[in-house]
Amino acid sequence: MENIPVDSIGKSGIVKGNILLFYAFDVGDDIDLDMIKSRGFVSTCSVPLSVYFKNYHIPLSFRMTPDEKPSGVLESSCISSKIYHFGVLSFCYRIPFEDTFEDLKVKLIDIKKRFDDHAEIDAKNTYKKIFPAIKKPHFCNLKNEYFAIQVYPLKEKMLGDDFKEMYASKIAPLLRLEVYTLSDYQTDEILASSIGYYGEDLIIVDCSASFIYDDEYFEPLEFFESVTIQKLELQYFDKLLDKKLQYFYEQQSYKLPLKTYIPLIGPRMDLPVSQLAKLRVDISVITERLEGSIKLAEDAYYSKLYSMLVEKMSLKGWRDSINRKLAIMHDLYSVFQDRLDTIHEEILTIVIILLISFEAFMAFMR
Repeated sequence: MENIPVDSIGKSGIVKGNILLFYAFDVGDDIDLDMIKSRGFVSTCSVPLSVYFKNYHIPLSFRMTPDEKPSGVLESSCISSKIYHFGVLSFCYRIPFEDTFEDLKVKLIDIKKRFDDHAEIDAKNTYKKIFPAIKKPHFCNLKNEYFAIQVYPLKEKMLGDDFKEMYASKIAPLLRLEVYTLSDYQTDEILASSIGYYGEDLIIVDCSASFIYDDEYFEPLEFFESVTIQKLELQYFDKLLDKKLQYFYEQQSYKLPLKTYIPLIGPRMDLPVSQLAKLRVDISVITERLEGSIKLAEDAYYSKLYSMLVEKMSLKGWRDSINRKLAIMHDLYSVFQDRLDTIHEEILTIVIILLISFEAFMAFMR
């Protein structure tokens, strides 16, 4: 493509920027990051930590080995590849573009499909390399994705709000991967979730994508990646709780092993119902760490951006669903525990009665 003169970029309708694709894959229960580093399963690298994130779960960053790029995509790069100790692989790809909005809509849909497959291949290759370090490996339980369209500000010094108003009908279909123009209602609803800092920049947040009008766009990428991973883990836990609860729902009369009726010995047994309590604790700890990993008390701008992402990606709805199921698990565990305690009390009562009867019998015999 010919180089467009800088002064005419805005007037010609051609914009320049990057397509940013985020992927998260769940590959197991836990990953031993120390084993990966000590045995050199992947080529690790040091990445500066964001000031907006707490050190609850520092991921292991690594370099992707040069691989064949998706066909039809000449320029692309994996700008972020990380391994999280709670069993997640994440990737971020950047594809530069210089096109009109109309042409970009068609190309974006095609590029997205190509990289959906490409990211899965990269994740599969990484999974094979780190397989010995994964606890309960399984590729892949779930995956989640998000993307962003970043556009460099026009040289006419157009403000973010002016840019949004001028290209509203073109930005909205991009974020929904639609070729045709959306209705005014849908367009207004999508563009309503927008935020800017200096006036010349703009971020529009939607449920599956965001639009960035800014030169400096790297800091928001951390939030897109974090929320994508949070949603993946919440979906995984929700699915796991469904399976566990379904198992107990199908048990019309859950029978306890005979050893559980023996006081002092029974409580030590690792029963399926006891595993529910452990699972409830594990889920509560991980979800709390994911939710509390971002520290934004002193930054109103990124706090607002993060809140918008949480709302648009329905994280609260997933958390509420998990909390409801955790409450059911707590009630279920309490019922079985109460039943076990009652049985133990009855057995102890019978033993005491037998001992008293035996003492009375021996006294009578004497």
